Amino acid sequence: MTNSYGGADGGSPAPAPRWAPAPPPQWRPAATEPSAPAERRRRVSPKLAVAVAGPVVLVVALVAVLGLAWPGFLNKKVFDTATLQQGVLSVLRDDYQLDADLVACPPGRSVTVGSRFSCSAQVAGAPKTVTVTVLSSDGRFEVGRPQ
Repeated sequence: MTNSYGGADGGSPAPAPRWAPAPPPQWRPAATEPSAPAERRRRVSPKLAVAVAGPVVLVVALVAVLGLAWPGFLNKKVFDTATLQQGVLSVLRDDYQLDADLVACPPGRSVTVGSRFSCSAQVAGAPKTVTVTVLSSDGRFEVGRPQ
């Protein structure tokens, strides 16, 4: 068998490949020909920018201040569920002299004067429903008799 390229068996050297890597791309200016005339950009008047941006900034600041300072706007007061349940259990045991074991109230109840909601309780081993009425904005509440 003969090697047509030569090389290791002592024949003629291997021919050079017929391809070469491409040269790296060259940087050139984008266009040397004159292009279409550039469109003229309209400038916004500084007075117009202040007239539009001023009220927008004022409204955003007003919403932020009211949202943080005025309760109920963005800063809602809600009962801590564990503390509320412990308070209801305490009223059932101490004030009503009942054998209450467990109280479950809905989470995230807002502290809104006059609002009512129900909690479930285990009284003497039987499930009962207790109505809770919010009396003040500082979180005082009244517990109704279990039903």
